[in-house]
Amino acid sequence: MFHENRSLQTESVSQSNSSEIVKQMQNDQILVATTPSDKVSEGYYLAAESNDSLKNSIKDLQNQSARFSNGFLRSTFKRKWGKDSIDKIMLNPSYITHGSQYEYAKNLSNANTLVYLQKHDNGTFYSSIYGQIRFNISSDGLVLGYTQSYLSDVRILREKSATISGSKALYNLYQYNEIPNNSKIDWEKLYYTKLLQNNQVYIPTWVIAFTTGDSSNIQVKRINAFTGSMLSSGNTKDAINSFSTN
Repeated sequence: MFHENRSLQTESVSQSNSSEIVKQMQNDQILVATTPSDKVSEGYYLAAESNDSLKNSIKDLQNQSARFSNGFLRSTFKRKWGKDSIDKIMLNPSYITHGSQYEYAKNLSNANTLVYLQKHDNGTFYSSIYGQIRFNISSDGLVLGYTQSYLSDVRILREKSATISGSKALYNLYQYNEIPNNSKIDWEKLYYTKLLQNNQVYIPTWVIAFTTGDSSNIQVKRINAFTGSMLSSGNTKDAINSFSTN
């Protein structure tokens, strides 16, 4: 049985009246683009790993020049597609392997890169490395090619447990003094992210992205959706550190 790493558990932030916290955030000039949900949910401890399965699919791909290295399939299309055709391409295994197992991530995409994240029956994976497809888009809106990584052998390690709400995660992050004054919360999503850098265990995680002041640089923080404690943001920060707000 998988045992939770106790070093990541912290005492939950003391309960405060949510309206009082909202007022404090307003006083600190912290804006929230979308009101976070108070809905609680459930999730699992999952295990997943990256392997060479994409390498074996190269021979079946059409209209592209593809190569596989270090867990990534990199491909350039011979016939260029309009970006509006991507959803259709994703469903054709002759163009994209396992394409139906990914979903569009608007919050991670920009004019030059469209990002799709790998999904599972229990949620969506999010990391800087595995479980995503990044389409390269030209200035005139054509799909030039893509980079793909894939998580396989996804399995449940423990029975489902309750997760905290998005509002609770945001208030915890604020009370941990992790949101600077004059910040704007751009988005907050519940994803499956790595519990630790050096293992293959994924847990439900509230990923919160914000900008501060006049900067367009997006900062990313993670809250363990089981315990409400902070997680290192190292393996998610790189996922969007090249993006700026649109």
